[in-house]
Amino acid sequence: MQDLKYAIRQLRSAWGFATLAVITLALGIGANTAMFTVVENVLMRPLPYNHADRLIAIGPKDVASFGTTSYLNYRDIRDRTQRLAAVGGYSDDVSVVEGKDGSVSVTAPRMTPNIFPILGAQPLLGRTFTQSEGETGGPQVALLSEGLWHQSFNSDPGILGQSVKIGGIPRTVIGVMPASFLFPNEVGPDLAKGIWLPLQPSGEMLKDRGYHFFDVIAEMRPGVTLAQVQQELDVIAQRIHQADPKGSEGLAFRPASYQELLTGPVRPVFLALLGALALVLLIACANVANLLIARCLGRKQEFAVRAALGASRSRLVRQLLSEGLLLSVLGCGLGLILARLALAAIHKLPSGTIPRADSITVHWTVVLVLAAIATLTTLLSSLLPALLVARTDPQPALQAASRGIGARSVSGKLSGGLVAVEVALSALLLVGTGLLFHTLWNLEHAKLGFDVDRVTTFSAMPADAAGFSNMAVSTDTEHAPASIAATIYAPSLERIRQTPGVRYAGLATAPPLSGVDMHSSFEVVGHPTPEGHHPEARVTAASDDYALVMGTPVLRGRMISADDTATTTPVVVINEALAKKYFPGKDPLQQQIDLGGKDTGMVKPLTIVGVLADQADSKVGVDAQPFLLIPYQQVPTTSLFYQALLKTIVNFTVKTRGSAPIAPEMRSVFKQTAPGYALDNFQTMHEVVDSNTFSQRLGLYLVGSFAALAVVMVIAGLYGVLAQLVSYRRREIGVRMALGATREGIARMILRQGGVLIGLGLAAGLLLAAFVGQLIKSFLYNVKPLDAGTFIGVAVILLLVGSIASLIPAHTASTIEPMEALRED
Repeated sequence: MQDLKYAIRQLRSAWGFATLAVITLALGIGANTAMFTVVENVLMRPLPYNHADRLIAIGPKDVASFGTTSYLNYRDIRDRTQRLAAVGGYSDDVSVVEGKDGSVSVTAPRMTPNIFPILGAQPLLGRTFTQSEGETGGPQVALLSEGLWHQSFNSDPGILGQSVKIGGIPRTVIGVMPASFLFPNEVGPDLAKGIWLPLQPSGEMLKDRGYHFFDVIAEMRPGVTLAQVQQELDVIAQRIHQADPKGSEGLAFRPASYQELLTGPVRPVFLALLGALALVLLIACANVANLLIARCLGRKQEFAVRAALGASRSRLVRQLLSEGLLLSVLGCGLGLILARLALAAIHKLPSGTIPRADSITVHWTVVLVLAAIATLTTLLSSLLPALLVARTDPQPALQAASRGIGARSVSGKLSGGLVAVEVALSALLLVGTGLLFHTLWNLEHAKLGFDVDRVTTFSAMPADAAGFSNMAVSTDTEHAPASIAATIYAPSLERIRQTPGVRYAGLATAPPLSGVDMHSSFEVVGHPTPEGHHPEARVTAASDDYALVMGTPVLRGRMISADDTATTTPVVVINEALAKKYFPGKDPLQQQIDLGGKDTGMVKPLTIVGVLADQADSKVGVDAQPFLLIPYQQVPTTSLFYQALLKTIVNFTVKTRGSAPIAPEMRSVFKQTAPGYALDNFQTMHEVVDSNTFSQRLGLYLVGSFAALAVVMVIAGLYGVLAQLVSYRRREIGVRMALGATREGIARMILRQGGVLIGLGLAAGLLLAAFVGQLIKSFLYNVKPLDAGTFIGVAVILLLVGSIASLIPAHTASTIEPMEALRED
């Protein structure tokens, strides 16, 4: 307590030093605390389910990303497993709910009834699905989310048992799930206002092992490992292949931790940011250590007097550690406030940016880490000064009081070394910022293949949206229903085109960067492929003006036209990527494509009539994938593609003459042509592209702010050290000037001293950045880790920063009056 009281008096008397040290530590500690809080909540904290550590997902083994499988595969795994306590399944889907205020498009996952017991999920009201409700032809029921219950049904406590039209089908509401239940988590925040439907396997699901719209989740038995589950899945796959060799060719499964599957995409980003923040904290500690060393130089006579009066070395060390502890505690207190402000900013990020963002809060584990950081910063910032004090010999120190302190003393060398370390770490952060800036610049100037100016896109869903989970081929081709392409979409497009201010309007079920990803295998007629090795492409239905709206050029042949209707020869337009991959060195025009024939309801082959230039499809900066564009009026109503492409969700693209919002006009058009449709997701293509590159921009902003913080600390550290050294060397400088040194020479001496420190740190930092750059290759786009422009720019910035930080101490040194300096002691 005596040491702490003395430390308080010391810091109060040197309030400028104390303020700078506390703010420096608070910035480093606050940023690290906020980032650790995010990492702890997202990557380390278990999911809010029963036995979350034993929860796994099961998918196909032969795909790079974790994909879907079929209902038949799920059923075989469920029935044959011995090492899994329970196996459930679900299918991501969408639908339309007819509420009191009109139709609303919602996320509508279809779940096997046993998933809720697996997860330990309890409804807010009512109950979950029964086994009979998950069977083919079972009762039509639904679970509402708490958000949708509030929004569309005014929190009606009598909602249970009411009939609500969902996808055009009356369904009985049996329960309301709490806002905390967001399974499947990969769907994102849309589930907060979604619904859950029982998965009732259709005839197509029960007969086609290639019908891949199904995700499998399971709970491992206690003591079972992923490796043991993998062995069992390999055996199950072999038995499936023996029973169904044609339908299961190449079949293999792999298990993965469900939590790691969710957090996998952000894990390397978070860990990289945490590493960058650790550098910031090290710079902060080095800065404070430098300030303490500089103070030790000024207090050397004080420590010598105390040692001469009998103070032990351990006593002096304890005093310095007490002062460091006090600074760290104050820094942690202010840092915690800054961390809470940072977390508040994180909660304002766009939905879906960070998995489980709603649950991010400060837990007791974060407080423990904060205490550990306080201890670490105390040791890092105070240990060197304390060791210097411990080496104090009273007699030489008292004798040196009248001679000033040399720059070449042990203390001076340590201070200089710490400044060089700060510069090196700052150089590392600045290089990372420069590489990310180049990446973002390249992404924003990447070839998109479409225009973004004055183009708006929005989605439309019919009230009786079919969904993706229960698609089936109709064999009754003689009594096929009329297509909504002709009865709804064509008249709507015509009205949109007549709307004032609209230049072009088009329809495309999967416009660029929409996230809609409908894949299909196909065959080129006359060029059969081996079983299991069919070509694949993304498929979209489009209208004739689609290319005009998007400004995408047709490279060969023609685009879809208004004459491509249900009564004309079926055609298809392909993109350049498909032409290069499947027709290398050949002319694809007039070749025919088979999209499954009777198996999919696309009985007639499609003739290739044009090649469209590539568009950025799933992500900016990623190579375009093979793509098929089918005339929207030529999709047979009896096919699977009709339900997936036209009867579930459709996107419209509109190019306007000005930049005015078009949502009111579009709603007015559909109110006349299709009053039951739910319109949503109005976005300009500028907003779509910005959203797609948001994670890169966020990374740039964060690392850039860390680097800026580091540069400020370097300026403060270098200035503080040089200023205090000038103060302590006043007598030496006075002697030099009395012996003939010029004021310009004294200024150059201080500037040279600062330049040497910056130069040494810069050289070390750039070498370290050259090594670390290889580790961040995957974050870069069209930028080499050893980008010469970035390294030169960082060198110039830090040399300029060093000059600025050294100017004031150099000027102060040059203005010292020799006679006054010599009289001071």
